[in-house]
Amino acid sequence: MTREPLIELLFDRLAKDGVPAATAEVVLAAVSGDDDLVAALAGQPTTLAVVDGGEDTPREHIYLSAVTVAGFRGIGPERTLPIPPEPGLTVVVGRNGSGKSSFAEAVELSLTGDSARWADRHSVWRTGWRNLHAPQDCAITTELHVDGTAGPTRVRRSWPVGAELADAEVTVTGPRGRRTSLADLGLARALQLYRPFLTAADLGKLLSGTPSDLFDAIDAILGLDALTAADKRLLAAARPLEAAATEVRTGRATLSTRLTAVQDDDRARRAAQALSARTPDLDLLDSILDEPVDAGPGEAIATCRRLHEFTVPDPGEMSRLADDLRATATAGRQHDGVALRASVRVAELLRLALDHHDDVGDGSCPVCGTGSLNAAWHATASTTLDQLRTGTLAARRAVDQLTSATRQVRGAIAAVTVPGIDPVAAVQLPDLGLKALSTAVARLHAAPANSAEALADHLTTTYPEVTAAAAAIRARAASWLENRDSAWRQIADDLRLWVAATRATREQESTAALLKDARGWLKGAGAELRDERLTPFAEHSQRIWRQLRQESNVELGRMSLIAANTRRRIALPVSVDGVDNGTALGVMSQGELHALGLAAFLPRSCADESPFRFVVIDDPVQSMDPAKVDGLARVLGDLAIDRQIVVFTHDNRLPEAIRNLELKAEIIEVLRAEGSVVTLRTALDPVIRYLDDATAVAYSGNVPADLRAPVVAELCRSALEAACHRVVWRHRLSTGHRHVDIEAAITATGKSVTQAFALALFDDAARGSDVLPRLNRRYGPWAADAYQACRKGVHGLYLNDLRQLVADCRRLVRALA
Repeated sequence: MTREPLIELLFDRLAKDGVPAATAEVVLAAVSGDDDLVAALAGQPTTLAVVDGGEDTPREHIYLSAVTVAGFRGIGPERTLPIPPEPGLTVVVGRNGSGKSSFAEAVELSLTGDSARWADRHSVWRTGWRNLHAPQDCAITTELHVDGTAGPTRVRRSWPVGAELADAEVTVTGPRGRRTSLADLGLARALQLYRPFLTAADLGKLLSGTPSDLFDAIDAILGLDALTAADKRLLAAARPLEAAATEVRTGRATLSTRLTAVQDDDRARRAAQALSARTPDLDLLDSILDEPVDAGPGEAIATCRRLHEFTVPDPGEMSRLADDLRATATAGRQHDGVALRASVRVAELLRLALDHHDDVGDGSCPVCGTGSLNAAWHATASTTLDQLRTGTLAARRAVDQLTSATRQVRGAIAAVTVPGIDPVAAVQLPDLGLKALSTAVARLHAAPANSAEALADHLTTTYPEVTAAAAAIRARAASWLENRDSAWRQIADDLRLWVAATRATREQESTAALLKDARGWLKGAGAELRDERLTPFAEHSQRIWRQLRQESNVELGRMSLIAANTRRRIALPVSVDGVDNGTALGVMSQGELHALGLAAFLPRSCADESPFRFVVIDDPVQSMDPAKVDGLARVLGDLAIDRQIVVFTHDNRLPEAIRNLELKAEIIEVLRAEGSVVTLRTALDPVIRYLDDATAVAYSGNVPADLRAPVVAELCRSALEAACHRVVWRHRLSTGHRHVDIEAAITATGKSVTQAFALALFDDAARGSDVLPRLNRRYGPWAADAYQACRKGVHGLYLNDLRQLVADCRRLVRALA
């Protein structure tokens, strides 16, 4: 079946749905590959080179023709398992440990380089792959038959002594020459897509594997894995854009909260208001961010800045004034005020007397009349007056200095004031220490008035408290301003980054919208395409399940592929007794789950597009009840019509079911002897085996005559019983009897050959008395005689020709069939 190329399907659907050109370009680019998607999003030309699911798969049909194994796993000396290179069923049966699965693993390992049995296991599973009895010669050769090619193609993997499993030497020989790599055969993708190997490990993935594993496997078979890859590319391209948008939204909320917390900065308030808009004005935010860092109107800020700049007179200067006041006060104490006033009056009198003497000349004193004012008196009086004048001037100078010093101190004290503060600012500002400053200044202003020394001491004592309070105010104002500006600067840096990220996000909105539209359309179109291409696959699974389920009350609905974001899974709708409560898989038995796994996996291996016309199935009968084994035989028989089916099993129920259903199959038995010596032989029908053994005994001259008759009779009897049982199986299965009921009916006959014949001839074990007449009438006396001989001969009562007995029993077996 030829599928339309995926790219053409998408072109048609995009056109049919009227998808905008930009979105369609992104869809096709995503399907094409990473480079094309990058180009499409950048508005550049794309190549649109899409590889469909099976373009690199060989068209020729490939069959197995043989596998030769030596020194690998359970096989010691070299043995070859021949397989007819054509459609048909081959069953390789052998007990556990016989080496049969070693052949199955050898085929898989030779073609893929690995084994599903070991792939997900601990490294200990990869040890012990060399056979213990023949470790030197380890090699696997798988022989393939390619349609249209004259000779076989042989794939050989060999391991030198000491080589690890992964270090095999690979040789590929065929009509086209010799190669050292399987890559030249072009089978790599086909082996990955269609895996013609079905093991218990594969079936276990239904239970233990991730849902996406099976989805991806089937999606690739449908040729739609490019859609899954495209969705991953679109998601990967959208993820950083979505992350950036999410970060912007989250950052906006965080910044709004932080800006609102900065109550004392008008820039923060205006920025918070801008962020609260449905679509923030980024230009407005830029203008706010461009304002000087120390900007910000408001009385509180102005007041705080004035307080930060507030100063009081230098403490050293105030200390100097106090010291000067003390010094002048000390100097002033050296001059008595009464004596000073007397000296001033005496000096004035002497000056007047000298003036009088100068005017009138010598004579008696005009005041007392007794004294004489003459030249000697004049000289002495002048000297005395000079002395009085000098002392008076010094005293006056000391008084003036004290007065001046006192005035300076009081003026300096009066100059120290508390800065005024606006009531609004007082509410907005924290306590900066103005109260403490007011108290200190008030204490400073309460200066004593009675003593210069007391005034100086008062200044020295109280002014340090004023300077300390003023320093505290400046420090607190500086801290408030620093905290305010620091908070804004920190937020401003983050706000600036947010504005830049928001601008970038807005520029990417169109790209994000394109990616979202592309993913949305691809999701819907992909679901439709998967549904279309999955239909035959799902129907095949349902057909297989209907055959496998037999008496199970579990129904399998139509399989579907579900892809949502990064989650991918296969929906296997199953119901129990017509009810699906979401737990049907949980209540299915192990055998039912195993059968369900076969129903899910076999269509993959048998896909029409697969070049492999063979399927190797290892151990498919696990945990299956007899009825499902019967259904499995039918499934394998149907698949073998146009496929080469090779089954490896340890369970004899499968070959027995194949015989009961009269399916055409080649059954090969694997036997393992001491030293890992494996032999292969065609497994005979149990009936034929009993009769061949009877013939060998009948013709043997080494067995005494008295022992020969009962042994031959017993073997012939076992052959007839097995033949009767086969008739019962065939008849009752065709009439719809339950498998378990057939088993019970056969078991109930025990070792009675009469009941076995009654059940086979009349479908009624109770009609034993009618067996002999029926054999006489339908087949003739020879048949009745053979029947009777087998009944009595086991007790040594048959003394006729043993060779004839065996021949008659063969004839009767054919008649019953």
